Amino acid sequence: MTGFSNTGIRPLRVALAFASFVLGLVLIGLWTTPVIAQQPEPLIDIGFQETAFAGEHIAIGAYLIDPAGNPVYDAEISFELAVEFMNVSDSVDLGTAITDENGLAMIEFEPRIQGFNGITARFAGNDVFAPIASTGQLEVESDGQVYREFKPYRIPGANMWLTAGLITVVWIVFTGSLGLIGWVNYKTRKEREGSSVQAFEP
Repeated sequence: MTGFSNTGIRPLRVALAFASFVLGLVLIGLWTTPVIAQQPEPLIDIGFQETAFAGEHIAIGAYLIDPAGNPVYDAEISFELAVEFMNVSDSVDLGTAITDENGLAMIEFEPRIQGFNGITARFAGNDVFAPIASTGQLEVESDGQVYREFKPYRIPGANMWLTAGLITVVWIVFTGSLGLIGWVNYKTRKEREGSSVQAFEP
């Protein structure tokens, strides 16, 4: 009777174990990926009065509801104000609030920039719902305005270049003034030395 050798069985067992491990990882990936991809997207509705005066305190609110129309409770909502300085756009955090049993989160806001203010309510998402944001426009009217940035033209980077040019011109004028003062002092000193020499001549 011919016996079986263990040298051929061991590599086969190792290969089967490795294949089972890889297959397990693939199955886990296929099972978890649809859960992440199928996160429902809630609805968020930001609301506030249409107009306000600079320096006036107003309420900013946002409702967060699920796709079925039910309020989402105990979710953090962040509020942001769109700002622009020297043609560079950014946002400023106004604060955060937690939704109540009605899905409502509210903060108090004091507008300071005259014109249209873009305000965004943002939900960062959680284990159940995907992230979502909503933006509204608040018109701020002049009433002893606190701050206003005048925009005579809309050329990207123009204000930055204008500031750099003004600094350069001021520096040139400053260094030129120092040079002129030095030259005048030099001429005055030379004239005084010449006068002193003539005074001592017989």
